[in-house]
Amino acid sequence: MNETSSNPTEDLYCPHSKVQDMLWGCLDKVAEPLLMQWPFSKLRQKALDTVMHHIHYEDENTRYICIGPVNKVLNMVCRWVEDPNSEAYQCHLERIKDYLWVAEDGMKMQGYNGSQLWDVALAAQAILATDLVEEYGSMLKKAHNFIKNTQVRTNSSGDLHYWYRHISKGGWPFSTPDNGWIVSDCTAEGLKL
Repeated sequence: MNETSSNPTEDLYCPHSKVQDMLWGCLDKVAEPLLMQWPFSKLRQKALDTVMHHIHYEDENTRYICIGPVNKVLNMVCRWVEDPNSEAYQCHLERIKDYLWVAEDGMKMQGYNGSQLWDVALAAQAILATDLVEEYGSMLKKAHNFIKNTQVRTNSSGDLHYWYRHISKGGWPFSTPDNGWIVSDCTAEGLKL
């Protein structure tokens, strides 16, 4: 069995000063325990409840893909802390494959759940710009159907202003309609075809 040892200096990209270490120590030993006491604990709990409320909203409106891999992992960890046996946590586990894959040199995580709409739209435009339209007619028909099916058909639920969201109905995402976040460039490409 091959064991790797952790070397903290390897992971320290930006060394910190003794003053910074002292400040962090004070925050850990003084501020954190103070914030755990009333009345600060009430404020902290309210903030945590608000954060979890937003996480629930994001999860449900993106079908547990989230806007990207970083907040996907953070949301998944928060859902696990909330209830490791919950349906929401299981939904997160099922969507991990949207971001991970195994390459020749190991596991990889991509920065988004794909670029399907963008790739199809640009490929279709490239073929349309040639004299090969007849030859690739069936592929262009499939591309058109994919683009049509990728259009976001509904807005996110609830009060969009409260959730810091914009209308999304009628737009196109970078990848698939599951996450519900439209992109202006992709909407322009979707409208072209």
